[in-house]
Amino acid sequence: MPTAIPRPSTLRLKVETELADAVDTAARQRGQTMSEFVRQSVRAQLTAHGVRLSPSSTDDGPGPAPSAPAMRQAA
Repeated sequence: MPTAIPRPSTLRLKVETELADAVDTAARQRGQTMSEFVRQSVRAQLTAHGVRLSPSSTDDGPGPAPSAPAMRQAA
C-alpha cells in the first residue's frame, strides 16, 4: 500500500464496526489505504450531489464505483 500523503486537514468519524470492516475490505481489494478509499468515496458522493471540488492531486486512478442513486442520476 502507498505511504500516507500529508493532508492539511483531518476528518475523524465514529462508525459502526461493521462499516469500518467493510471499508477495510473494500480498500484492500482496491489496493488502497482505508483513508484513500474513504477520501475518494466522499469526493465521488459530493460530486454526485452537485458539490464542485477542485481536482485532487492524488486522483491517479478511478475512484470507487458510484452508489446506486448516483448511477440512477447518471442514466
